[in-house]
This record gives sequence, structure tokens and C-alpha cells, in this order.
Amino acid sequence: MANPRRETVASVRTRALLLGIATGLGSRVLTLAAPLLTIPVTLRYLGADLFGFWMIVTSITAMGMFADLGLGNGLLTRLVWAVAGRDFVKAKTLVSTAYLTLGGIAVLLLTVIWLAVPLIDWRRVESQSNGLDALTAQVVAGLALSAFAVSIPLTLVQRVQYALQEAWKSNLWQVTGAVLTVATVYTTALLDLGAVPVIAAAVFAGPVTILINNLVYFSRRGLLRPSFRSASRTAAGSLLRVGFAFFCLSVLTSLSLNVDNLIVARVADFATVSQYSITSKLFALLGLAVTLVALPLWPANGEALARGDVRWVRTTTRAMVLFSVGAVALGGLVLVVGRDLIATLWLGNTTGIPLDLALSLTAWSLAIAFCSPFFSVQNSVGRLRYQYVGWGLFAVCSIPLKFLFYPLFGLAGIPLAGVAAYIIFVLPSAILGYRATLSQVVPIDS
Repeated sequence: MANPRRETVASVRTRALLLGIATGLGSRVLTLAAPLLTIPVTLRYLGADLFGFWMIVTSITAMGMFADLGLGNGLLTRLVWAVAGRDFVKAKTLVSTAYLTLGGIAVLLLTVIWLAVPLIDWRRVESQSNGLDALTAQVVAGLALSAFAVSIPLTLVQRVQYALQEAWKSNLWQVTGAVLTVATVYTTALLDLGAVPVIAAAVFAGPVTILINNLVYFSRRGLLRPSFRSASRTAAGSLLRVGFAFFCLSVLTSLSLNVDNLIVARVADFATVSQYSITSKLFALLGLAVTLVALPLWPANGEALARGDVRWVRTTTRAMVLFSVGAVALGGLVLVVGRDLIATLWLGNTTGIPLDLALSLTAWSLAIAFCSPFFSVQNSVGRLRYQYVGWGLFAVCSIPLKFLFYPLFGLAGIPLAGVAAYIIFVLPSAILGYRATLSQVVPIDS
């Protein structure tokens, strides 16, 4: 006999998940569009040299994406279980500890940035450019790096919102940040306030929006509002242990997934690297469907498992596998059919994209889309050892396999080898880890 309260909780969880996916689609589209809208005005206003230098500094901050040591993911995993158990004292301790720890890391980074940036010989940058002076280069580097450091603790509010099944709030604030970035960049450029204010508007609009999100959200969530008194060493140790596990897994998967250009450079020339890299970026858009599902699904699974609702997890996982694979297949079909037209309109490339390369890149995205919901269940409880084994074997075996496949299949052999290694090593870790995770939960029906 159905339990009305359980059914109500499950319905609320499902609605929150679907709302998170729907609003996530809008926020991803707008956050992807914001740079495309600001590039024309910033490139024209700053000039090629200053714009290029700014992009180099931005690339450095992109490489620092692991600066939170996985603590954000650790907080998400632990907080879901605390909230599901109505233990708001523990939840406040976790939130406070995470903010205090990442706040300390941000202060340390800012100190290093402000001490190191003035010591760099910026005249070397000036000598290699046509019009970029040393002082402007120093200020731009300081601003961009400082904005990155400030963002590290502020983004924790997004993890808290996800953990409380409020992904739609995080998505709406991201949309606000994208709109604010476009508006401030265009305004400062139209008012002709100078190159540095234009860049400052671009790099700080996002952090300012996240800061406002923090202030508004925690003003209404007093039970979770971070405070020094609520932070604890025990909670810090717990968060860092699970966070470091996520951090190491992220490094392992990033290394495994980003070696293709290096392999192509080894077996072919730079022109081929460019062709492969640009085509890969185009088909990487298919990953949007995977991300849309994975982010809100993670805390939803955690909350369901904390309540012992295994049936909801099984049903939702099957549905999300179908949705992810179906969305990627549909998007892949569009890209494969329209690949030459897209290449012509986007890059003016009249040679087109080879069909075999397009198909193998779509197959790669389909494999990831199939496994992602199973990994989401494991992530929700911090069970990562199956993924370590799967991704570790993938990292070791996929590289020689790609060298082997290239002479046989050309460029298409690179992602094709990745698909083969993924099916052999990563897919079993997704299924086995999923089953092991559910076997450890006592269902509410028992």
C-alpha cells in the first residue's frame, strides 16, 4: 500500500529535479551566449593585443578550477544527508566550515597574487606587443586573478542551493550574472570609461552577482547562515576527506579526457590538431545534456537514499538514462547532418567535417550520457572507488589504444578508441558501483 507522505516527498523531489533541469537549460544557454555577445565589443574596444593578453590570464584561471580541493562537492554530498535527516545543527556546521576553509584559501591566494603580480617584469609583455603598456598588463592580470580568487568561497552558495533541491534558484542567479556581465561591459564601453574599467566590469560582474545571491539566500535561511562559531575542525576533516577524493577523481578524469590533442599532435601536424580540436569543441556541446541532468540529479539521489527511497532512485535513474541518451542522440543527429553547413557558417570552412569523425564523436558523447546517471548515484553518497578503478584503467589503456586506432581509422580512430576503452573499463564501474551503492541502503519498503 502506498504511503501518502512518502509519495508526496517523492513528488516534490521529482518536481525539483525537473525544474532544475528546465531552468538549467536556460541558464546554460545564456551563460554560453554572454561571452559570444561581449567578445565583439571588448575585442573592438581593447584591441587585439590587450584582448589576447586578457584571454591568456583567463586561461590561467580556468586551469585553477580545482582550487577548492573538491570541498564544494564534499559539502554537496554531506549537506544533502544532513538536511534529509533534519539535522540543521550539523548542516550549519558543514556550511560554516566550508565557507571558513575556502575563505581562508581565497585570502591566501589574494595575498600571493597581490605580492607576486607587482614583482613580474611586465616590460617583457610590453616589448612583445603593439600598444600594450606594462602598467595596464599588470592591472589587468591583478584584476582577473583577484576576481577568480574571490569567487572560490562565494560559489559555495550554489552547492547549498543544489543540496536543498533549489537548483532553480542557482540557475536564475547565473542568468542574472550573465545579463549583468553583458550590460556592464556594453555600458562601460559605450561611456568610453577606458580599457581597465571594461575588463573590471567583465570579470567582477559574476562575483558581484554571486555575492548578492549569498546575501539574499542566507538572509532567508538563518538555520544555515555561516558563522565562525559554528565551524569545527571535525567537520573540516570530514569535508576535506570526501572533497579530496572528488578532487583526485576530477584530476584523473580531466587528464584522461584532455590528452587527445597531444596525441594528434604526436601522430599528425598542427593543422590536423586544429581540425580535430575545433570539431571536438563543436561536438562537446552534446555534453550540455549530460550536465543538465547530472547536477540536479546528484543531490536528488542523495536525499532519496538518505530516506531509503531506493525505488525512486531506480525509476529516476532509468528515466534519466533515457533522457540523456535521447537528448544526445537527437543533438548528435542535428550536428552530423548539419556539420558542413555549421562549419561553413561558423568558421567559413568549406572543406567540411568528415562523417566518420562526426559519428565517432557522437558515439563518445552517447557513452558518457549513458553512464552519467549511474555515477550520479555513487557521487551522492561519496562512493568513488569503482570510478577510480574504471577511470584509472581507462587512463592507462585508452592512450596506447588511440595510437593503435589512428593508423586504422584516421582521426575518427581517436574518439573511437576512447569509446572502446570507455565501454570496456568505465561502463562496468558505472553499473557495478551503482548496484553496490543501492545494496548498502535499507529501503523504506523493508
